[in-house]
Amino acid sequence: MIDLIAALALISTPAADAVPPALVRPQPTQATSGQRIDYSAWTELLQDIVFNVGLSDRTIPPTVILTGTRINTGNDSRYQYEGNRVVYHLMSDEYEAAITEYRRDLETLPDRINFDRLSSNEQLAYWFNLHNVAVIEQIMLSYPVTRLNRLDAHGTNESLYEAKILTVAGVPLSLNDIRLHIVFPQWDDPRVMYGFFNGAIGGPNIRRRAYTGTTVWSDLDSNAAEFINSLRGIEIDRRHLEISHLYAEARDDLFPDWPNDIEAHLRAYAQDGAADEVREGGPIEADVEEWGVADLINGSRRCTGGAGDLQLQSYSASGTRSSSPCAIMPTNARILVDFVIQRRLELIRSGAYGRVFVRDIPTEDPDDVQTDNSEE
Repeated sequence: MIDLIAALALISTPAADAVPPALVRPQPTQATSGQRIDYSAWTELLQDIVFNVGLSDRTIPPTVILTGTRINTGNDSRYQYEGNRVVYHLMSDEYEAAITEYRRDLETLPDRINFDRLSSNEQLAYWFNLHNVAVIEQIMLSYPVTRLNRLDAHGTNESLYEAKILTVAGVPLSLNDIRLHIVFPQWDDPRVMYGFFNGAIGGPNIRRRAYTGTTVWSDLDSNAAEFINSLRGIEIDRRHLEISHLYAEARDDLFPDWPNDIEAHLRAYAQDGAADEVREGGPIEADVEEWGVADLINGSRRCTGGAGDLQLQSYSASGTRSSSPCAIMPTNARILVDFVIQRRLELIRSGAYGRVFVRDIPTEDPDDVQTDNSEE
């Protein structure tokens, strides 16, 4: 059995791109503890702070001309109506404290349990949840922010994704360490890339529930289907099949036989218009990016502008409604919410709401077998 400390030691060395052996996932026969981690507290937080935008209809949003001001605080990219959003501007001090406390609890978990005896699925769910709570905490601490590829980790001069903001089993880790050096090399399944929320609209969805060892693969299937069937996943441009830049980042570990591996992966999930674009093919360009923050108001400091009669309710941990002036829906948030409501009504009328993606999952690990998916 390779232990967690030995594995982390490999990541802590400057030249290391190997996996930390203490964090090396066990083979099915090695995971004998039967322990399961309860993430219900994280699920409760996510359900409070994540707005479910729903599935993309792959419609390019029209250009909106605003009159009366030259200041536009909304996100005007072609992906502005895709991907779930975190309501940072409504998060009270109690929520901020709860998220920080939860990140610390996850960070120290391997010090309190026999981590390397957890099943492969339990370990995978742990890394997703630790990564995602750290991303949300970092953005929350620096908010309001607009573009995350320009954001330094809180209190540092290093990139949000490169700074060593976590310490697991005594080893400093960055968000990129978790994705690129721990998870991608060990779980050689392309679906794992969809478990990492990077905080931006252009990345995989943040779900409204935590990953768990029993649901991790069905949740990844759901996230993969949502992402691939959105504009930020794939689209045709000038006879090229344009796909997310995140696929190129995962190429060496998850798509080694490029482009055959990525084409097969996209075909497995693409439906309707997205499937047509994959079949049409053409040279692949992994250059689709959108680094706008996945929130409701695009990190606007003018969140009190454009007040309407729609309001988002914000509550502290004690159940007291927030007195924040941002609780009144700003114009840019109201446009998104109105669009989502209208799209849901159209899906309900057409009978397409609640679409479920089902895919057979070949695996040797009995914990990996799942039969259904959710759309969160």
